[in-house]
Amino acid sequence: MNRLILCLPLWMSWWLAGCISVSSDGTSDTTVSNDQGDPVTTTTLMMNGLWDGQFDQASTLRLLVWQGNVFGRDETYGYYGTIEYNNDESRALMTLEARSISASEEADGWYHASGTAVNYELDGLLFTVTSSNDTLVGDYANATTTGSFTLTDDGSWTTTASLSKVAGQWATGDYELYVTTQGSSASLKGIAATSGGCAFNGTLTVIDSNRNLYAVTLSERKNCDAFNKTAVTGFATLNNDGALEFYLRKDSEQLFLLFDPVSANGS
Repeated sequence: MNRLILCLPLWMSWWLAGCISVSSDGTSDTTVSNDQGDPVTTTTLMMNGLWDGQFDQASTLRLLVWQGNVFGRDETYGYYGTIEYNNDESRALMTLEARSISASEEADGWYHASGTAVNYELDGLLFTVTSSNDTLVGDYANATTTGSFTLTDDGSWTTTASLSKVAGQWATGDYELYVTTQGSSASLKGIAATSGGCAFNGTLTVIDSNRNLYAVTLSERKNCDAFNKTAVTGFATLNNDGALEFYLRKDSEQLFLLFDPVSANGS
């Protein structure tokens, strides 16, 4: 089996597979390609979801899997790459590009990953603990170390998505986010509430109303401590705590944002 390069596209086809249940059909779906331009198998598409876990039972790892691509973070790195699933072996292979969290404010809910990549290879077995195929357990390796990892489907993927769920006011630390619906999309504005001038503008749309994932485009992010860019694409999701998570990427940099609700549904 070929190992994939875990490189997650921020903007892919709107086709969305089911949650984690795995088909025996491993053929490629020619309508979907990963960031490397490789066709993605139907079984790999069924790995779409949000996964929580750890490296060496010590970190807090959060990954988004979408259309054969993966990105996420823990306390040390931001991760970006691709995934391939072999149903005959119940085996998922990933190769991650890990870049250091070079700037962050945990109290303000943002993490910026950049710099030279460290390549990780992950080899995991998919099996059932609580619900069907909800756990990946395996080993990893990079240029300097080896170890183990575990990942668990967080169960939020089949939560329905709608603009009404994300419309309203959100906040984290010194930052505020305002989301207002505009027909089939929503406009968003992020500001530093008290000082600093950090701000961003963008739009948000529902990808599939049956899946907990939204497409995000930032037209501009400016006057911030890091990640001042234009034409940024990415995703957002509502986690199980009700917070709005953003996964953004441009060039070789990633930005992760986390906002708590202040007023929901535009109220």
